[in-house]
Amino acid sequence: MFYKIEIERFRGIKYASIEGFKQINLFFGKNNCGKSSLLESLFLASGLSNPLLPINVNFIRGYNKTRLEDLKLDFYNLDSTQPIHIRLENKEKRDLKINILEQNKKNVSLKTEDANILSNVEEERYGLKFDFKIDNESYTSQLRFDSPATTDVTQIIAEQYKEVLRCIYLGPKYDFNASIQGLKNILQNKDEHFIIEGLKIMEPRVKDFIFTDKEMLVDVGLSKRIPINMLGDGARKIVSLLTSVYDCKDGALLVDEISNGFHYSVMQNLWKILINAAVKNNTQLFITTHDIDSIKGLRNAAIDEFNNLVTAFKLLKASDDELKAYHYSLDSLDYSINQEIEVR
Repeated sequence: MFYKIEIERFRGIKYASIEGFKQINLFFGKNNCGKSSLLESLFLASGLSNPLLPINVNFIRGYNKTRLEDLKLDFYNLDSTQPIHIRLENKEKRDLKINILEQNKKNVSLKTEDANILSNVEEERYGLKFDFKIDNESYTSQLRFDSPATTDVTQIIAEQYKEVLRCIYLGPKYDFNASIQGLKNILQNKDEHFIIEGLKIMEPRVKDFIFTDKEMLVDVGLSKRIPINMLGDGARKIVSLLTSVYDCKDGALLVDEISNGFHYSVMQNLWKILINAAVKNNTQLFITTHDIDSIKGLRNAAIDEFNNLVTAFKLLKASDDELKAYHYSLDSLDYSINQEIEVR
């Protein structure tokens, strides 16, 4: 389980240092305070050797351009002369620096301790360079684009390092189709009750589900099983959430804006299902919201049985673009809500 992260110069965050993570972590705050960027930082540091991840997080945001100027969007104030720097700690220390590769001079140093890394790549080529350390063991990976007019890329992966951490990022616009393989694994392991229990939150009549012709069909007591699409976006999102918890066994799941697609009345039961699933699979959850009902739902779901597993952080961006995180235990969060103190 991760317990601390430090971030320097990523997107709108000049600096952040947050510690005290538990198994279930909720981040809340106003729009544009840095919640999504925090999750993205966790995601990047969870896949140290994969230089495609900055591209992937932009895709999650709905931005799919990969020109040189687009890669620079991830850097604080668009200044790519200083690297993005993320440090993440659990029983090991993960240290990641991300630099832009672009032709600037012919002979350059590729030493990992250099502040600025420029590559002697051919004209019009550019990309990203990951310098990372695991407990002070150093590695390098690169991503190179042949030209702005092509989507062909070259990856140079650190062969000496193999990532063992499983981490999934679910954005607000989740892709249900990405859950299909995970659902098949759940069925093969006879753990379908895991999903059925979650679906009952949205539709109490759910009895079971099957796959046929790449489609998920649900038994709700009618003469025929019906496509899960007929139960609405909330049901599909529950399936995606629980499948991802299952897929991230002994790893981490990142969920942006958990309340999207759900009525406030189901939030407490949703949290109960998620927490139980996370405990069963030893999955650490990092979840964002700006919705007071999500916060109340977590408080009500965890206050007795899971109090020691859950924590919450209110995020605020200071005037100097430092991301501040104010820690709330469930007890203090409960008091704040009962006293009608604004926690949004």
